[in-house]
Amino acid sequence: MERYKVRDDQKSPIAEAYRKIATNIQFANLDSNIRTIMVSSCMASEGKTTTISNLASVMAELNKNILLIDLDLRKPTVHKQFNLSNRAGLTDLLLHKDDYIGYIQNVHPGLDVITSGKIPANPTEIINSNAIKELIKKLSGQYDYIFLDTPPLVLVSDPLTIATYSDAVILTIAHSETEKEVIRRSIDSLKQVNANIIGTILNKMPVSKHNKYYYSYY
Repeated sequence: MERYKVRDDQKSPIAEAYRKIATNIQFANLDSNIRTIMVSSCMASEGKTTTISNLASVMAELNKNILLIDLDLRKPTVHKQFNLSNRAGLTDLLLHKDDYIGYIQNVHPGLDVITSGKIPANPTEIINSNAIKELIKKLSGQYDYIFLDTPPLVLVSDPLTIATYSDAVILTIAHSETEKEVIRRSIDSLKQVNANIIGTILNKMPVSKHNKYYYSYY
């Protein structure tokens, strides 16, 4: 799995593209109160988790206080991006009704992560619970932005539920991989739950042999 790169090479075209995305997010927030941002994809393997990890890292470097929560309770990978322990995370927090402080892992100044924890028997039940909604509401008062990593839209209903309690949604699309009809269906399904789609990130877009991928924001 490709891991986040921004802090490894802050002068790269990829890092600069993420800074532009971060700037656009802040502009989108001028006339609204966007605190929780869900990032999803249409299909699997579109680089969604790498994207949200890079984006959260860049936002933290812009002096924002950021929390990234792994809400992909079926196939969590955020912990792998940052080489974090996933022995205890979100599902454990909710199951034991613990204080969230004990589950926050700091990656670097300005960026905290809550991993998914143990894979539950019924992820949909947790995603739909009042407990997760109340937790995110409480945490939103502690951070400038909360980023929510979710499963792909066409695989399960979880992202649509999460979109209903997110202030904004960003959709990751893989260049030359994701079919247009799949993209249309994904966007339509988000619109049906009144999701606030603030943009898409075109991922895996070849630029040159020196820059394998470029990320652009629309």
